[in-house]
Amino acid sequence: MSGVSITLTERGPAILGAIKCGSGLIRSFFPEETIDLDDIVYRVYEDEQPKGKVRVILVDECNGWDKAVRINHGDKEYTECKAGDSTGKVAKGDPHLKYSMATIDFPWQSGGQQYIALQLCKPKAFGIWNEYGVIRITPSNQSDYDGKTLVFYWSNDGSDYFQDENHLIKPYDL
Repeated sequence: MSGVSITLTERGPAILGAIKCGSGLIRSFFPEETIDLDDIVYRVYEDEQPKGKVRVILVDECNGWDKAVRINHGDKEYTECKAGDSTGKVAKGDPHLKYSMATIDFPWQSGGQQYIALQLCKPKAFGIWNEYGVIRITPSNQSDYDGKTLVFYWSNDGSDYFQDENHLIKPYDL
């Protein structure tokens, strides 16, 4: 994985405590473990979610392979958002899209794990799920996401559907 970079369209704070390395270029916490994720656009919405929590939404094109954001929020606890051709709910505001969402408490508030890890996954050859990156929310960057909604818009391979701002459906239109 060394030498490849996460490329995201950026409109807000650096994603989940990652280090901003240049215009639109984000590197994960793990040294030399960055990967190409140019099919993903993300947005942080201030939509009055409860404090002490973050809501995570995955949006995919309904004809695309399933994709997932696995949210590790405890020693062995995780929640998964999955959307794609065989899973997820059809968006009310755009039937071309499917979505999945989860609201997560910050575990360190109750003395638990000191981060939330978001694993970005999708299947490749023979349907085997591959991890494409891990992004973390920590106590030091909690305020960037506390009471907010983080939406990952994940296009099909080679599609530029979510590069058009008009296709970025808002959480209240799901």
